[in-house]
Amino acid sequence: MGIRWPAVAGGFLLASYIKGTTGMGFPLVATPMVAMLVDVRTAYALLLMPNILMDVFQIGRAGLPWPLWRRLAPLLGTTVIGVFLGTRIMIAIPERAILLALAGMILVFLASTRMRVELRVPPEWESWLGPLTGLVGGVLNGVTNVFSPIGAIYLLALQFDKRDFVKGIASMLLAAKVSQLVAIARWGLYTPAILQWSAGRSRRSLWGHSGSA
Repeated sequence: MGIRWPAVAGGFLLASYIKGTTGMGFPLVATPMVAMLVDVRTAYALLLMPNILMDVFQIGRAGLPWPLWRRLAPLLGTTVIGVFLGTRIMIAIPERAILLALAGMILVFLASTRMRVELRVPPEWESWLGPLTGLVGGVLNGVTNVFSPIGAIYLLALQFDKRDFVKGIASMLLAAKVSQLVAIARWGLYTPAILQWSAGRSRRSLWGHSGSA
């Protein structure tokens, strides 16, 4: 696996640049790239630390969004539950099934970018649709390492402005990735070597992300 690290690092930096310019997309871009070089479960473990640090950076810029967090609290809570369920599924199913699920999420993302219909969530729906979105997105994140397509569609339907959209999607991803870190550590997917390398890439990815934002 050692000879593949330069290529893995290139995938990290490209995905960091995309996240810095769009506010999302790091795992969506990096996961399939890194999964071509190492097994998919190792790819998930490698990508977690950089993703967490970039989300913290995005959320912290220009102050913490307390009102936004209060509004999204039910969604963030069910995201944590969904991630643990999804990670347990990911541990149990064959790698081919994981890759097929990841391909499906990429197709969902591509389809969402082509949508011409303006979605809108009625206020009375938010109390149940938010937690449902968090649960479904959390499960998908646990299985595929990707949350942003589901989260982005929901936030766009809430008609958030650009600042709240970026902080909202970063908050969703942070909840998902911290939960995923705990879950994969619990099931033994983190080794000391992976943790050390991921932490080192985190600093470089954060530098690339902040330089692009």
